Amino acid sequence: LPKDIEHAMCQLATFFTEVEFIAGDVPGAWLGQVNNTYHETKLFMATQVMDEARHLEVFRKRALANGGGLGKCSREVEEGLKYIFDIGSFPQMLARLHLFGEGRVLTLFRMGEMMAQNEAEKAIFRLCAQDESRHVAFGCLQLRQLIAEDPDRIDEIHDALDSAEERTIELGATPEQLEPFLILLGGGEKHMDIGMEKFGILRRKIVQEYLQRCHSIGIDRQERCKLKEAADINII
Repeated sequence: LPKDIEHAMCQLATFFTEVEFIAGDVPGAWLGQVNNTYHETKLFMATQVMDEARHLEVFRKRALANGGGLGKCSREVEEGLKYIFDIGSFPQMLARLHLFGEGRVLTLFRMGEMMAQNEAEKAIFRLCAQDESRHVAFGCLQLRQLIAEDPDRIDEIHDALDSAEERTIELGATPEQLEPFLILLGGGEKHMDIGMEKFGILRRKIVQEYLQRCHSIGIDRQERCKLKEAADINII
């Protein structure tokens, strides 16, 4: 691959490796706190930890496979990911990790073929998206049932999503996050302007699917949402 494309893909793979470490650590930390009565929930969470382990391994191997190597792990990204551990309840974990965090990653993986440079990379994004769709569905089903049985917990979920959106806005997009997307979507460093246009579409799609999931579990998030793209989105 051209040097700029390879470097961008390696940096993107490094970012996803960081993300998937957290996505496995968080449910793993909760396994021992879930009562054994809810064994199906515990079993699914165990499979999620395994899924995330495979994801972080494949992205790490992709970064190392073609001579580029692992990229930079920025302090901002690491601080932005650690907030997911700062939660007070299982529903808040589901809201921050599965509904918000995993949902964003799922959209990115689904759009992965726009960034993939070969069939191997397309397969990576496609298979990871299949796994992430199960994780997101698990979180949404759990939250939907909770809201149906105890509507008073809605504020608790809103609070968790408030902090998730605020942290996303505070951190913004670091060069380590943004530039790989612009280069890969645009087709090289010389076409980052094209990549920026496509990235804007991608950001809007992330927020649209996020708000749609919120609507599907029984909460109206659009007016409260702090992400700027939310104002122009129509929820069907």
